[in-house]
Formats: sequence, C-alpha cells, structure tokens
Amino acid sequence: MSSRAKWLMGCAAVMLFTVVPLASRAEEAAGPCAPIQPCTACHNPELTRALAKCLAEPFVAPPEAKELKNPISPEELRKASAFGKASYDIYCDGCHGPEGEGNGLIAVKHSVPSINISIPRTQDQTDGELFWKISNGKGAMPSWKSLLPDEDRWRLVAFVRSLRKKE
Repeated sequence: MSSRAKWLMGCAAVMLFTVVPLASRAEEAAGPCAPIQPCTACHNPELTRALAKCLAEPFVAPPEAKELKNPISPEELRKASAFGKASYDIYCDGCHGPEGEGNGLIAVKHSVPSINISIPRTQDQTDGELFWKISNGKGAMPSWKSLLPDEDRWRLVAFVRSLRKKE
C-alpha cells in the first residue's frame, strides 16, 4: 500500500472515530444546529452540508449580546487591521469569501450555503451580536471561542465591518 493511501486511510479513520462522534455528541447536547467543530468543513463536507440546513432558522444572538462593546480602542483596531484580515483569511474566507459574499472556496466546492456578511442585514447588527455569533457559532458556522482569544475575535468583528457593501 502506498504512503498516500495509508495517509488517506489514517485521515478517514480520524474522521470516523473523532469528528463524526464529536458532531453526534454535540447534536445530542445542543440540538441539530450545534456549531460544527472548527476546520471540519474542509474534511467532512457531508456533515457541513447537513448542518447548513440551520441557515433556514434565524441565527439570533441573545439580547445581552447587543450590549457587548468592543474593548479594543478604535486607534488600536486601525493598527491591527492587517491582523484582523489575516485572521479572516484563515478562519472565515473559506466559507464567506474574500469580500464576505458567502462564496468562499470551501462553500462553493462542497455546495455549502454561506451567509453574505457584507449586506445590511448582517452589518446592521451590533458589534456585540457579531462577536457572539463568531464566538458561539451555529450549524455549519463553527464556534471560534475555543481557538481564538477574545481580542482576536473582536479584531475579526472590526474586519467584518470593513466588508460592508456601499448602498
């Protein structure tokens, strides 16, 4: 057996014994729209497509999220815009696309619908609501709070604001 075939079998085993059971346990614990595990979309498009059905249900942050304020000063955010873009490119672009229009390569390749984050319906939400959604996820949208510290998620919110479409 070639080393590539062994590698593929190893990846399949990891998916079968870790990601799929994790997703099943998450669904049992939090219902059918529990957020997907980060980075699963690339490796398990079937699971991601199944969770994309959650887009039909509103993704609403709790009322207290509206009150959250970005603790990073506007001056610091301007300086950190390159960091916010780099984080977006790593964690968000694959589904939401370079302009936030929901046409990222992962979403297109695996036929996974993704939210257009550049439109008013998204952009009109408070920073706190966007932070909460990035942090907690839902369905095919991962929860990033376990991988990204608060400050990085606030920088992502600031970068997402830069994707606002002119009306």
